[in-house]
Amino acid sequence: MSLQVYAHRGYSAVAPENTMAAFQRAVDAGAHGIELDLHLTKDDEVVVIHDETVGRTTDGKGRVRELTLDELRQLDAGSWFGEEFKGEKIPLLSEVLTLVAEKGLLVNIELKNNKIAYANLESKVITMLQEYDLVHRTVISSFDHYSLRKVKELCPDVDTAILYMANLFEPWEYARKVGVTSIHPYRPTVVESMVAKCREYNLPVRPFTINQVKEMRRLIGLGVDALITDKVEQAFTELNRGE
Repeated sequence: MSLQVYAHRGYSAVAPENTMAAFQRAVDAGAHGIELDLHLTKDDEVVVIHDETVGRTTDGKGRVRELTLDELRQLDAGSWFGEEFKGEKIPLLSEVLTLVAEKGLLVNIELKNNKIAYANLESKVITMLQEYDLVHRTVISSFDHYSLRKVKELCPDVDTAILYMANLFEPWEYARKVGVTSIHPYRPTVVESMVAKCREYNLPVRPFTINQVKEMRRLIGLGVDALITDKVEQAFTELNRGE
């Protein structure tokens, strides 16, 4: 399989992150897949937002877990990025999966449960993936590796990926022990020997977040399986250079 481009929080270089506008622009730019982040609301709805709080990416305040869906949907998630995006809402996961299914996208779902222990987040996500027939087009990632074990128990067929920041000793062995099927390392930890070893173990390597041209070229040269990037069109420019 040729290298894939995942739009990090949607095409977040040109639209407000984790909004339907950003996901649609990823589609328009030809991204193979989108990456998104999940939290649970006060009334246990699965919503797409990166932070535990709403202040950075909306005109509101407070923790996602302490606000109902109705309260969250009243917030403007676009104006902070640009006036043309005024009125963008925090999406439900179901809304994004509808787009993914319609457009034939891949999707990388990050469970943001490493700071807040969301009960049943894993089962809610798996149920939705099954309803939309997207299990085989999804990779579920998390910094909470216990959560990934739970995901695999619920749905052995779904691709799962450990997220990590610091250098991990023999990540291919660690991945096998955890039971995941891919790795999503922080970009500086990716070196030639690691990529080669992961290939021996049949572990796709999808580093994050790749926005600098020099780093795109380095990682493409190492033969990683995907780039997770804010800059979708730049990534394709670099991919096309190598052809």
